[in-house]
Parts: sequence; structure tokens; C-alpha cells
Amino acid sequence: MSEDYEKLLDHALKQIPKAVFESSRYQIPEAEVSIVGNRTILRNFGGIASALNREPEHLIKYLLRELGVAGNLEGTQAVFQGKFSNTAVNNRVRRYAEEFVLCHECGKPDTRLERRGRIYMLRCEACGARASMRSV
Repeated sequence: MSEDYEKLLDHALKQIPKAVFESSRYQIPEAEVSIVGNRTILRNFGGIASALNREPEHLIKYLLRELGVAGNLEGTQAVFQGKFSNTAVNNRVRRYAEEFVLCHECGKPDTRLERRGRIYMLRCEACGARASMRSV
């Protein structure tokens, strides 16, 4: 009986697409930061927001709060008042992804951020989990 189970399990695992086991399909682009005077410009901000599948306004709000500075969006770039390194910006973007993008149950990036009244809900399209999120 145990051998039959093992054969069925092996057969089932062969039927699952290989893309499910790959974690490389989700990558956050590295921040392209340039410092001009007393300002830091994140040149590929639009690309980062689209890779995370989030509204640019939500991401910029988070980054401004985490960095503790004023700033704004200028087209597809984000401008921060102050000097910040690539590492500092990349760390904040990675923390944003862990908190607001990746599913807390299955760890997949296939999530949507829904707003219900004043509460944000993270809904995973892969496993169906829902979690309430803190506001930014």
C-alpha cells in the first residue's frame, strides 16, 4: 500500500508545472539612485512599482515615511530631499515587498492590495489568503 502511495505521489508531482517551484520569476529591480546636490533621485521608480504590481503613490508614501524625508514623484522618477545610498533605498524597497507584496501564508508575490474603508487588505491570488495591513 505504501508503494502505491509513493507512485501516485511521484506521478502527481510530475504533473505540477515547473514554474510553480521557481522563485526566480519574481525579482525586484535594483534601485538606480543618483545624488544631485542635496536630493536623491530614484530613476527607475516606475519600473520598481510595476515589478511589485503596486500603485506608485502607495510605494512613494511608504518610502518617504521610512526614509523620514520630503519628496515627490516626477514622471517615472522619485525625488527625495536628502542624500541616500543605493543600499538604503534597496533595503526599504525590500522591506516594502516583504510587508505589502509577498503573501504571509505561501510567500508568493501574486497578491493584490485592496482598500476597504480605511483598512488595506492583502489578498493572495495563489492561495486565497487574506490579511489586514497597516496603513502607510
